[in-house]
Amino acid sequence: MSATALPQTARLQSQRWSPARIYLVVSGVFLLLLAGAGFLVNRDFPTSPSEVAGGSSLVGGLLLTNGWHNLAGLLSGLIALGFAVRPEWARTGALFKGLFYVGVTSSLLITDARNVLLASNWADQIVHASLAVGGLATGLATPRPGRSRASG
Repeated sequence: MSATALPQTARLQSQRWSPARIYLVVSGVFLLLLAGAGFLVNRDFPTSPSEVAGGSSLVGGLLLTNGWHNLAGLLSGLIALGFAVRPEWARTGALFKGLFYVGVTSSLLITDARNVLLASNWADQIVHASLAVGGLATGLATPRPGRSRASG
């Protein structure tokens, strides 16, 4: 094998679509679409938790939302796509998002919904938990940059 073939092979392997990179693109696009739909039905940004219940709307008849929730989805989607731009960032990005959504899911389960500004319901929790599991699973299934699956 020539000296130039080795770096080219490594470059081609790093440009492949890893599980983590696919997760980041799919979840990023999903979150951006969801945020866009959310802003179509509700652009309210409540300033106190007591305003959340009365000022929230359903996206698709299932997902409870308000302006803060839409903004969070927009930022999360952009972050996901930002990590997906560089293949070597995908694993870190998927693990980061997975851990972030473990925190979101856990905190919304243990916190009284009447004390937060983000509108959320059980359907949102299913989305949050799915993003957590997907991020962790695809991040762990993707080899570290510079390592092949065979070398561990």
